[in-house]
Amino acid sequence: MSLLPRLRALPLARTFATTSAAAADKATAQTPASADSVWSNKNIAAFQFDDTTSIGHRRLLEMDAQRELFSKLELDREALLAQARKFRKPKGTIRVTSTVDLSDPDSPYHQKAVLVAPVSALPLKTPEAIHRLKLLAGPRWSPGQPGRAELGPNAAGALAPGAEDKLGKDGWVKIAEERLPLGRMNRKSVSDMLDKLVEAANDPKSPLPANTPLDPRHLLARQRKKRQRAGQHVFARAEALKRRPEVVGGVRGFPKEWLPATSA
Repeated sequence: MSLLPRLRALPLARTFATTSAAAADKATAQTPASADSVWSNKNIAAFQFDDTTSIGHRRLLEMDAQRELFSKLELDREALLAQARKFRKPKGTIRVTSTVDLSDPDSPYHQKAVLVAPVSALPLKTPEAIHRLKLLAGPRWSPGQPGRAELGPNAAGALAPGAEDKLGKDGWVKIAEERLPLGRMNRKSVSDMLDKLVEAANDPKSPLPANTPLDPRHLLARQRKKRQRAGQHVFARAEALKRRPEVVGGVRGFPKEWLPATSA
């Protein structure tokens, strides 16, 4: 059966609205969409590459902030000079340093404490205690000053050829701590660690034999990570390989002196 008679029988409803000509002209005037309008996108001038990018504007804002800081320093020059103090190099041999980042006052690195001490400056009683401390320190001990010269006094140009570093003749110990929430707590922690190392090294009843050889493989690993210049890297590798312990019976670093003497 066709649906056309039924549709003709249904009452028609008005589903549209009309407006007067005056209202239409008023609406057109309130919504400028023509090409002659000021707000039309057709009136935008072509880009002439005479302006910087968003990243460039951000960099300009950073330069303005730095310039403002320099202007404040210039205005407060007299007050800053009145509080200035001459730098005096610390005389102590054991140093504890901290990191200060002026650009980020809330940086977590501010809590880190690093202790660097020469072994010869520690209160070690016997040569056996000195060697035992090197064994207990493990990778925290280096024959040279921590850094580029950790392989020896003349490594990486630390000292002139033939110069003798009496302070670091027994090597250096470096201890770092940053796990605690406050800087003073980390400084106290590295100080306590050094005290425990010295106490354990001076213990005559220590179960650690004083004739155990040192294992300097950590020095070679750190030199590989640093990716130093070619000449320094070759020197560092040669020195580390020279100090690398031999393999005895499949065990690296096993002292030959401990092997039983074979009868002829």
